[in-house]
Amino acid sequence: MTAMTLSDRHDYGASTGKMTLFGLEQLPEILPVFPLTGALLLPKGHLPLNIFESRYLDMVYYAREKNGLVGMIQPALPARQPQDGNDQLGTARRKRPLYTTGCVGMISDLKENKAGGLMLLLTGLSRYDIIEELPGTQTFRKMRVCYDRFGTDCAHPFISVDIPRQQLVLTVQKYLKRNNIIAEWQFLEKICDEELVNMLAMICPFGAAEKQALLETVALADRIDLMLRMMEFDLCGNGPHHPKKTLQ
Repeated sequence: MTAMTLSDRHDYGASTGKMTLFGLEQLPEILPVFPLTGALLLPKGHLPLNIFESRYLDMVYYAREKNGLVGMIQPALPARQPQDGNDQLGTARRKRPLYTTGCVGMISDLKENKAGGLMLLLTGLSRYDIIEELPGTQTFRKMRVCYDRFGTDCAHPFISVDIPRQQLVLTVQKYLKRNNIIAEWQFLEKICDEELVNMLAMICPFGAAEKQALLETVALADRIDLMLRMMEFDLCGNGPHHPKKTLQ
């Protein structure tokens, strides 16, 4: 399989006459995976990453040679003991149990920094379920995956009258204000429902388990419902406060 570009994805939809950006058959059965706690990638979302650990540098170079695709996945269990390390700092122990659902991302930008690490931007394509982990000699992990449950991830982003966008926006405004996040609403109000929901799910300060629940919720309407319930729970005074940041 050759590397897909954003233009390839649009061409596929135009050439077939279907309301899709790409076909599931274009996605590989085997993926190198990047386990990272709290990092959520959703279809049509964008996830910046700073890669510095040798095994994940190897993973990126492998992906570039193959098809430009990397599978994001969260460890199923958080680090509870000092010996477990920290995957945010590159010290996590290897072969930790993983959640069984992740999202494949296309490397849409790649730059090397002065320290020899990589600044990476992934664009979400489709979620996947892990079938099995493959043995191998590489320093990183590879999985055999299946995309069958997530066929709608291929569709163009859309706006639906059935989605409570106004309620979502009002709740998000309150939630972001509570968590000291400044939103550029002029931009957010222009994007489609799926892009809005997925972007907020990725950026809002939900916990790792909450982000995983959003990732595994197949239907967009159900994801919105879950997100609203999470934010309303926080607004009732049950969630943590966070330092101020800007969402744009």
